[in-house]
Amino acid sequence: MGSKYPPSLQVCLPRWALMLEATFIFIFFFYTSYDTSSKNQKTLRETYRAFQDVTVMAALGMGFLASSLRRYSWSSVAFSLFLLVLGVQWALLLDGFLENFSNGKVVIRLLSIQLATMSAMSVLISLGAIQGKANLLQLAVMVPLEVTAFSTMRMVNRRFLNDHANMMHIYVFSAYFGLTVAYCLSRRLPSGTQEKDRTATSPSLFAMLGTLFLWTFWPSFNCALLNDPNERKNAIFNTYYALAVSTVTATSVSAWAHPKGKINMTHIHNAVLAGGVAVGASCHLISSPWLAMVLGFVAGLISSAGAECLPVCFNQVLGLHDTCGVYYTFSLPGLLGGITYIVLLTLQISWTKNSMSLGWKLAIKMAEGGDEELASQRNHGRAGVPSSTWTTTAPNYRTHIVSSFGCWILSKSIQEKQGLFENKTTSFHCCPPLFVFD
Repeated sequence: MGSKYPPSLQVCLPRWALMLEATFIFIFFFYTSYDTSSKNQKTLRETYRAFQDVTVMAALGMGFLASSLRRYSWSSVAFSLFLLVLGVQWALLLDGFLENFSNGKVVIRLLSIQLATMSAMSVLISLGAIQGKANLLQLAVMVPLEVTAFSTMRMVNRRFLNDHANMMHIYVFSAYFGLTVAYCLSRRLPSGTQEKDRTATSPSLFAMLGTLFLWTFWPSFNCALLNDPNERKNAIFNTYYALAVSTVTATSVSAWAHPKGKINMTHIHNAVLAGGVAVGASCHLISSPWLAMVLGFVAGLISSAGAECLPVCFNQVLGLHDTCGVYYTFSLPGLLGGITYIVLLTLQISWTKNSMSLGWKLAIKMAEGGDEELASQRNHGRAGVPSSTWTTTAPNYRTHIVSSFGCWILSKSIQEKQGLFENKTTSFHCCPPLFVFD
C-alpha cells in the first residue's frame, strides 16, 4: 500500500518544487553562460565518457540500489532521480559562484557538470539512511542544504587537498549527514519498522542491478578528477582489484554467517561495494595491487560484519534506524580509506625526504673525494698542467659536481614520487652540466 500524504503536503510539494526550479531558471538566465573556447575533440570525448559513466552510476546505480525494500522499490528510483536533478542544478550554481565566478558570469563547462553530478551524489547516499522516514517535500528541502554544506566543505579543504582527495570525502560526509537527519526525524522507532524492512524477490533483483551498475562504473568515479595518466591508470586498476576482493569476501562471509550456508542478498547489495569506497581516496597512490586487494578484503569484512551486527545496535541501543545500511556500506569503509590515505601520504613524504637527504650527503662525499684528488694533482702535477691552473679550476669543479648531482637527486626524488619513471627520455635542465670548467 502506498503512503498517504496529508492535503497540506500535496499542496506544498508542487509549490516548493516549482518555486525552486523557477529560481534556478532565473539565476541561470542572468548569471551563467556556456564555455565558448575551442578544445581538442579528443579531450572533449574523454571528458564526456567520464561524465557519462558518473551519470549512469548516479541515476541507475544509486537509484536501484535502495529498491530492495518491498515498500520503497518504486519510490527509491523516482525519488533518487528527482533529487539528483535538483542537486546537480544547485551544485553547478554553487560551485560556479564560489570558485569560477568571473566577469559577472558562471562559465558552464562539461567538467563542471560532471563535478556537480558527483556533488549531488551526496544526497543519494544520505537518502539510504532516511528512506521511509522522510517525505518528498522534506527531501526536496534537504537537497540545497546538504549540497551547500558539502560544497562549502570542499572549498575549505581545497587549501590542503587536491580535487580528487577532496571529493573522496563524499562517502563519510554523506553517511553521517543522512544518519543525523534520520536521528532528528524520528527519535522513537515507529511500530512498523520491521515490516518496512522486509524485502521481496523482484525488488531485490532490481537492487542487484543497481549494485552491478555501481560495481561496473566505480573505477570511472574514482579516477574522474585525476589528470595525470599514470594516476588514472593506478586508480582504475586498484579500484577494480579492491572491488573484486570485497565481492569474494562479502559472499564468503555471508554464507559463513548463515546457519544453512545461504547467501544474504543484503550483504551482496552493500558489502561488495565497500572495496571501491575504501580505496577511493588513495587509489592513485597505490603502486602495487596487493595493497588494494588487502583494502578490499578488510573493507568487505567490516561491511559484512556491520550488516550482521550494527542494525541491532542502532535500533535497540541508539534508537536510530539506518534503512539501507549506509553506515557500514559507505561510512566505515570511507573511514578506512581516509586512514589509509593519510598513512600512504605520510610514508611517501618521509621516503622523499630521506632520499633527498641521502642524495645530498652522497653528493657532498663525492665532492670531498674530488677535493682530495685535486689536492694531490695540484701538489704533484699531472700531464704538465701548472698547479696555478688547478688552484683556479678546483673550486668551480667542486661547485658544479655538488650542484649538478644534488639537483639530479632532487629531480629523481620528485619524479619517483609522481610515478614518472616510465619516461626514460626525461632530461633535467635545472642546473649546469656535470663537468664544466670556467
